[in-house]
Amino acid sequence: MKLMEKMGKGELEGLVCMGMNPAMGGPDSTNARDALGKLKWLVTVDLWETETSIFWKRPGVDPKKIDTEVFMLPAASSVEKEGSISNSGRWAQWRYKAQEPVGESRSDLHIIHEFFTRVRDLYKKEGGAFPEPITKLAWNYGSGHEPDVHQVAKEINGYFTKDMTIKDKDKTLEFKAGDQVPMFKYLQDDGSTVSGCWIYCGSYTKEGNQMARRDACDPTGLGLFPKWSWCWPVNRRIIYNRASVNPDGVPFNPKRAVIAWDGLEKKWKGDVPDGPWPPMNDDKEGKYPFIMLAEGHARLYGLDLKDGPFPEHYEPVESPARNLLSPVQNNPVVKLPKNVSSDLAKFPYIGTTYRVTEHWQAGAMTRNLPWLVELVPDMFVELSETLAKEKGIHQGDKVRISTVRGAIEATALVTARLKPFNVDGKMIEQVGMPWHFGYAGLAKGDSGNVLTPSVGCANTSIPEFKAFLCNIEKGGKRS
Repeated sequence: MKLMEKMGKGELEGLVCMGMNPAMGGPDSTNARDALGKLKWLVTVDLWETETSIFWKRPGVDPKKIDTEVFMLPAASSVEKEGSISNSGRWAQWRYKAQEPVGESRSDLHIIHEFFTRVRDLYKKEGGAFPEPITKLAWNYGSGHEPDVHQVAKEINGYFTKDMTIKDKDKTLEFKAGDQVPMFKYLQDDGSTVSGCWIYCGSYTKEGNQMARRDACDPTGLGLFPKWSWCWPVNRRIIYNRASVNPDGVPFNPKRAVIAWDGLEKKWKGDVPDGPWPPMNDDKEGKYPFIMLAEGHARLYGLDLKDGPFPEHYEPVESPARNLLSPVQNNPVVKLPKNVSSDLAKFPYIGTTYRVTEHWQAGAMTRNLPWLVELVPDMFVELSETLAKEKGIHQGDKVRISTVRGAIEATALVTARLKPFNVDGKMIEQVGMPWHFGYAGLAKGDSGNVLTPSVGCANTSIPEFKAFLCNIEKGGKRS
């Protein structure tokens, strides 16, 4: 949202979108599309044309009035390139190339490499205000047609730039220049080590690519699979796992022991402990389990939250109901755009957006696959049987959904899945729609994000997509 705001003010000259589709993937899509027209240049890197790549010829717009120069680069799909992926469990897993990219498609790494080397050559040839960070940047990823992805992974892990001797408790470790750093505690702040990101230190060591491991052993029986891929940091599968034991290091639940302290061997067994110290009852070295917090305890509050340290319920900016849980209706520190409305006479219903199984995100990948298009070919809106009866809307009718930001057309799906809410004695109807459709691809349709407000969380700016005020009418066209 902040990028779109700066762009709309003409404060950005150019944008590179790699697998991103801001023309419909963010809130208040109409404003986002207008903002793209304020750029001097735009580069899109994707598998197909996206709404962003053809924003300049979208319906209702005269391309002659848009000066943005657009470059479309064909991307390689996930099966056409090698590299790592991470999941929400913090596993970094290595994937291999199954086939060569189609036509002139190139991997992200190849494209970024071309961006950098060409810009560096221009700096060397023509100079610049401060060229050294570009001309002297370490960029050593092989000399082949495409950069060596393994060299990139090794650099992200980290390596020594000179011979080093490091003392670690009762042992002395020797490292040579060029050796991989085995774990983040050996990273230095004096330039003797290099690391792209400390949390991944240990993912690519002298023993090889830990992300490529595929040993399905599971010693704990808890589904940790410690030798399958690699988990940041230090292959620890459960963060704060020392909170699962009592002050003596004995698991609270012995049948599901994540870690346990072995008093004879003086070490933890099970998962990699979150902190190597002995249990809390060790008077000399014991520590509380939440090692990333100064007090070592879990917190029920957040000291650095902009809207206060304790959770508070606020109604969405556009809401038909008063806040029953707080005397303050809306979050007082949220930045509000001009195009929000609480006019219940014009917009009496709750609107929400969601995904469907057959389509993915902004739809660039799925709306270009004929078999998925056949399953869900059209933009639709779900509404309850009671609201449909009230509005005279039947299954399959064309309807118009509107907010203060704009209006779209969709096919009505009358369903028992949605029912009105009883809020404070008042019955409130809700309509819901996917946000996968747009004006590019095999299946076209209006985007649900034309309706959503550009309102973000005070702390993270995550958009308030899922609740807004709207109206729904039978027939009619988009605005």
